[in-house]
Amino acid sequence: MKKKLFLFGLVIILSGINRAIAQQQPENPGFELWEQVGFGPDTLEPVDWNSLKTSDGGDMINEVIPVVWEQSTDAHSGMYSIKLFNEPILTLVAPGTLTNGRVHAVIDPADAYVFTIDSLPEFNTSFTDKPDSLTVWAKFFPFENDIAHVIAILHTDTAKIADPAQTNWIAVANIDLPNPMNDWTRHSAPFQYLSTNTPEYILFAMYAGDAQNSQVGSIMYLDDFELIYNNTSVQTLTESNFNIYWSGKELIIKMNSKHLQDNFNLEILDLTGRVIYTRQIIPEELVRVQLNVPAGIYICKIQNASFTFSKKFIIR
Repeated sequence: MKKKLFLFGLVIILSGINRAIAQQQPENPGFELWEQVGFGPDTLEPVDWNSLKTSDGGDMINEVIPVVWEQSTDAHSGMYSIKLFNEPILTLVAPGTLTNGRVHAVIDPADAYVFTIDSLPEFNTSFTDKPDSLTVWAKFFPFENDIAHVIAILHTDTAKIADPAQTNWIAVANIDLPNPMNDWTRHSAPFQYLSTNTPEYILFAMYAGDAQNSQVGSIMYLDDFELIYNNTSVQTLTESNFNIYWSGKELIIKMNSKHLQDNFNLEILDLTGRVIYTRQIIPEELVRVQLNVPAGIYICKIQNASFTFSKKFIIR
């Protein structure tokens, strides 16, 4: 939750010494500041972050809902990190969850999500920059084949995670943690830009388990979120350079190679931002890509050191 603390302001000033002023960063990215949220001194949330106890389920639900996080002194840097863990609730599993928005709490985890409330500052983070990638330090101890997730979206108005329609989304970065990690490990994911619009907010969602398939006993530690700004000189290509469409069983990419010299990296992503296909392509008039994936909406991203282009396409 938001809290106007002198100490918080001091931390922001100190943490910003080595960062460019114009480049926005997550609030309380190292989880050094914590506060009570109304359920006793042992129930703390990191300042500017929210979990199940501050969900939209109301006081009765929030009082009985399990605690799925805690302040940890096992930190990558500083004094603290956050520990997320999955807990049983009736016959279901409540995944360790953290967001800078608000948790929408329902009985069926398949219908739960986190969302930005643009009218309530304690449940939104204003953000207008366009970072290149998201990084975080993590440790993960999965039970069986569980998978942890760290997701960030840039968006306008209000938005939620998960949302197959990607309503108001500008960009998405998705980090999956499928393997055990006993030591602090740095993870990075690029932001996949879906629109050239300027964002208004950034929304994070972190889960110690794989949504409705979360396993009791999985544990994830997170620390030191950072947004990376690399490609300040990258130019955005337009439809005049690429024509992308699905035909039969192939993705067809037609290039205007007259203006394209260097090789490109081609990525196909699903709507969560997960890369499902990648290869290098050379500037040529026609590229054909065969994909064995379910019907749905996908994103084609083509980029090199100088140019980037993204477009959605539909497989029917």
